[in-house]
Amino acid sequence: MKKLFKFTGITIAVVLLLLVLAVVAATVLIDTNEYRDKISEYVNKETGRELQIKGDLSLSFFPWVGLSIGETTLSNAKGFGKEPFAQFEQINLKVKVLPLFKKSVEMDTVTLDGMILNLAKNKRGVSNWDDLLKEDKKAAPEKKEDDEDKGGLESLKIGGIHIKDAQLSWKDAQAGVSYALANLQLESGAISADKAVDLSLGFDLQDNKAGKSWHFGLDSLVKMDMQKETASFDKLVIALANIRLKGNVNIEKMKSAPVFSANLKSSDFVPRETFTQFGIDVPKTSDATVFGKAMLELVAKGNANKVDVSKLVVRMDETNLNGNLGVSNFSNPAIRFDMNVDQIDVDRYLPPVQEQPAEAKSASVDDSINLPVEMLRELNVKGKFSIGKMKASNLKSEAIKMSVSANRGLIRVYPASAKMYQGSYSGDVSLDVRGKDLVVSMNEKLSGIQAAPLFQDLADMKWIDGKGDLTAKLSGRGNTMTAIRSSLSGNIGFSFLDGKIKGVNIPYKIRQAYNLVKGLPAPAAEPNETPFTSITATAVVKNGIVDNRDMKMDTPLLVINGDGRVDLGKEHMDYQVKATVNENLADTVGEAMTKLKGRTIPVRIQGPFSKLKYKVSMDEVLKEQVKKKVEEKVKKKLEDKVGDKLKDKLKGLF
Repeated sequence: MKKLFKFTGITIAVVLLLLVLAVVAATVLIDTNEYRDKISEYVNKETGRELQIKGDLSLSFFPWVGLSIGETTLSNAKGFGKEPFAQFEQINLKVKVLPLFKKSVEMDTVTLDGMILNLAKNKRGVSNWDDLLKEDKKAAPEKKEDDEDKGGLESLKIGGIHIKDAQLSWKDAQAGVSYALANLQLESGAISADKAVDLSLGFDLQDNKAGKSWHFGLDSLVKMDMQKETASFDKLVIALANIRLKGNVNIEKMKSAPVFSANLKSSDFVPRETFTQFGIDVPKTSDATVFGKAMLELVAKGNANKVDVSKLVVRMDETNLNGNLGVSNFSNPAIRFDMNVDQIDVDRYLPPVQEQPAEAKSASVDDSINLPVEMLRELNVKGKFSIGKMKASNLKSEAIKMSVSANRGLIRVYPASAKMYQGSYSGDVSLDVRGKDLVVSMNEKLSGIQAAPLFQDLADMKWIDGKGDLTAKLSGRGNTMTAIRSSLSGNIGFSFLDGKIKGVNIPYKIRQAYNLVKGLPAPAAEPNETPFTSITATAVVKNGIVDNRDMKMDTPLLVINGDGRVDLGKEHMDYQVKATVNENLADTVGEAMTKLKGRTIPVRIQGPFSKLKYKVSMDEVLKEQVKKKVEEKVKKKLEDKVGDKLKDKLKGLF
C-alpha cells in the first residue's frame, strides 16, 4: 500500500511537471504573431470588416492565461467613411489558471491604452455597429432544464481596470449633432463581488458643431450586486466645469428597468466663471455683480421615463429658491412644480438701459423683443409659485402667489395675487399660441393702492397722488411686445380719492391766463399741483388707443370733466379738460375765480407721456363773458324803448 501511494504521487508529480513543461514550451516555441493573418481573415469572413493587428500579439499560459495585443484597428461599416470604427494601442488581459478549477475568476489589472471608438448613425437611422449585432441564422438548440448550469461562478476578482487616453465620438446625421469624449481616463481599485471599489473617471465632452468643450470628472466608491441588480455610488464627487457636486446615487433593477435615487449638493461656485468655461457669453446685466455666487442641492429619484425632485434648493446671489419638481415623458416633457422664492430683484439681471433717440428706440423694439412662440406651444407645465418680495420692471410687490398651467398652446396664470403699494393685486392672465400669433388676455385689478409710488416706479410718472382702484380687461395679439401693445383692446377704469394731480395747478393756470388777458400782474407763485377729492373714469381701448369720455374730477375750486385719447403704442396723449369754477366760492379766492364763477374753462393736455404740455383757453371764456354782457345791455335798451308790452315777447331772444 505504501508503495502504491508512493507510485501514485510520483505519477502525479510527473504529469504536473510535463504539463508545466508543455505550457512553457508553448509559450516559448509558439509564435502567436503567425496567427494574426488568420485572425484577420476570420474577422473579415464573419463581419465583412478589415482587422489589422499591427502590434505584437502574445499569449501566456501559466500561472496566468494572458493575452497582450499591440496596435490594432477595426474598419468601419460600409457607407460610414474611411475612419476606423475602433482602434487601440495596447490591451492586456490576464486570468489565473488554478482558481478556474474552483469556479472562481481572478484577473490581473485590465489595461487599455489609446482606444478610439467612432460611433455614428446615418440619415436613415442605421448605426455603424448594427452589422456586428446581427443574430446567427442558425437556430440555437432548445435548452432543457437538465442542461442548465447549476454551478455558476463562486467568485469574481479583478485587480482593477485602467483605461488611458481613450476617445469616443458620436455623430448623428438624423439629429444633426456631433459629440466626442476626449482624454478619457478611467481607473479603478481591486474589483470583487462583495466589496466596494474605488472608481475615478474623467473626460472632456466636446460639442463639435458648437466648437465647445467641457471637462467632466467623477470619483466614487462603487458597489455592485449583479444578482440583486443593484449598484451604489457612495462618497460621490462629480465635477463639471467649476461646479462640484457631492453625495450618493443608488440604482436598482439595473438589467430590467433601472430606477435611481440621488442626494447631491454642490459647493459654492461662481456662475460667471461657469458661463465662461462652458463657452457661453456672460449675460450683460444692469448690475455687474450678479451671477457672483450660487449653490444647488437636490434629492431625486426616477427612471427612464420620469424624474421626481422631492427637494430642490437653489441659491443665486441673494435669492433663495426651494421646492419640488417633476419631469415626465422626456420626448415631450411634462413639468410639475411647487416653488418658493424668498426675494428677487429681476431688474438686476436685465440688460442695462441704453439712452438713445426715441426714433431709434422705437425702430429697434420689434427686433429686440421677439417672443418665443414656438417654445411656448410645446410647454406642458402645471405648478405654483410663491415669492416673498420681488422687484420687476421697477415695480415692487410682496406675498406673491400664482398658479401656472400650460398645455397644448394655452398658458394661464390664475389665480394670481400680491400685495403692492399699500394695496392688493389680483389677476387672470392667459397666452394663447395655438394660432399663428400669440394672443394675450388679461383681467386684472388693483385695489387700495397708493398712486404716487406706483406710477413713479412704473413709468417715472409723477403726475398723480392718492389712493385708488384700477381695473383692466384687455386682449391683444402679435409676436412682439410692440405689436401686442399696439393691438390692445378692451375696457379699463380707475378711481382715486383725496389726492393731487402733480405737474399742473389748474386753478393757478386759470388765474394766470385771466390776469394776462386783463393786463393784471401775474398771481403769486403756488405749488405746481391740483388737489382733488375724487377722480373717476372709464375708457374703451381699441388697437392700443385709449378713448375716454367720462372723466370727472372734483376739487375744492373746480369741477373738471375730461375726454380724449391716449396712444399706448406711441406713448402720446391728446386730452381736453373742461374746468368749471365752483359757483359757491367765497370772494376771498381772488378776482379771477370770483369773476369766473360758474364759467367753464377749456384746458388742453397734449404731448408724449414724458413731456406733457398744458394750454388754458382763457380767451374763449372772456369772449363768452363779453358776449353775454353785450347781450344784456342790448336787451335792457330794447326793453326801455318798447315798454312793458313787448318784454314778454323778447324773453328767450337772447
